[in-house]
Amino acid sequence: MVKNIYKVNGQRFESENHRITGSIILSNAGLEPPEDYELLYKINEKGYTPIQLDEEVDLKMAGIEGFRARPYKALTIKVDGKNIEVEACFITPREIMSLAGINPDQFFLKEIRPRNVEVTYEDDIEHKIAISKRSCFVSCQVEKVECIIVNAREKPWDKNEISFEEVVRLQFGDAPCSPQVIFTVIYKKGVPSKPEGSMVRGDVISVRNKMIFNVTQTNKS
Repeated sequence: MVKNIYKVNGQRFESENHRITGSIILSNAGLEPPEDYELLYKINEKGYTPIQLDEEVDLKMAGIEGFRARPYKALTIKVDGKNIEVEACFITPREIMSLAGINPDQFFLKEIRPRNVEVTYEDDIEHKIAISKRSCFVSCQVEKVECIIVNAREKPWDKNEISFEEVVRLQFGDAPCSPQVIFTVIYKKGVPSKPEGSMVRGDVISVRNKMIFNVTQTNKS
């Protein structure tokens, strides 16, 4: 069966039927109850026109870019039992943690859905989550740091941060600081906010358990 593709606030959804109501468009997007949201359709470059909940839309005519939803008023969600107000229909775990004052490098979110269904966003802090007034989240601490891997060897490490100099020292010991010696540090499998990258002298970054570092030493000729 051919799927009818459409987007709400840039998020992609599918419907088996090409004629659906505004209420179904919102429900399929996870925006419930639909009565809490205004659904709009882009008619031209100048603006949008509202779509009623019982109004039928032909997706074959509407195209996939035209729908926008917004809450009629700020939605109150729960994060660790505290009320947090949001004004967006879709929001990322990173944005939720920022609103709640939670460090995304040391914690991740679990969404508690009806019937105690848990959805974990440990490795996907940029995932767009449909928000409703029933949305509930709890923060969980990431795995305790016990070691990191430097040049394929495990090195004991129990701090949440590490400096460029400490990484170099783990590999080369107290190597002499000489303008003729250049150290290069790259890493991967890091914290969600920056899972991979490189370091230079003076850098201090957050650490994840079994994070991988590669350190090389080059002598200037």
